[in-house]
Amino acid sequence: MSNRYGVELVFEPSFTSRVYRARQLICGQYGSWAAEMHMVRMNLIPYFECSPTALDLLAHGISRMAEQSRRRSPRFSINCFGVSNDKEMGGVSLDFHNTRLSDASTPRIGGPDTDNLQPAPQHPLVQLHEGTAEFISALPGASISDGQTPFRPHIALLEHGGLPHTVLADATEFARGISIDLAIPAVARVWRLALLRYSSDAAGDDWSKGGWASDLSWKCLHSYVL
Repeated sequence: MSNRYGVELVFEPSFTSRVYRARQLICGQYGSWAAEMHMVRMNLIPYFECSPTALDLLAHGISRMAEQSRRRSPRFSINCFGVSNDKEMGGVSLDFHNTRLSDASTPRIGGPDTDNLQPAPQHPLVQLHEGTAEFISALPGASISDGQTPFRPHIALLEHGGLPHTVLADATEFARGISIDLAIPAVARVWRLALLRYSSDAAGDDWSKGGWASDLSWKCLHSYVL
């Protein structure tokens, strides 16, 4: 059994409940269950290694990151831009970004693809991500993969589904319609920072290509108020 750890951002229950229902419908309609193996959350630091002897230090450090964020910006919010075709993960995602938009480009759930969204450097989410990544990178016994993609704020609605391009395009349009019908809010407020342990036999030593999708299990080890 191969284990990895993740630091995840969880949004307030009223937002999470609508995204959860959307994800159930999308994955059920297109026969893809990889996303459903996760809690509804935003990856802050996904799938990193940590030795059992360093877990207490890891948990203490993540608690400190949450406390610092809470002092800077308690229960900060982030704009939800809409649904996009997540080509990298072979699925569909709900995208976020951190800058205030002009009136001409107000966030629209179900809006266009968002490949070029970039976080604002001073946004509380970016500060929380960078502080957490720096802490884990410096922690003896922990290791963040050099191959990890740059941080992109999103929630996976469907991933590693193995769908043909035409079907994936249909799934994206379906997801946009579902997100509008369920009235997913255009602004999400953070609620908790969670530390999870993931386990998979199928992933082996490489967790970057979705090998875990067939047998992933997870356990929430700690949850910290934001």
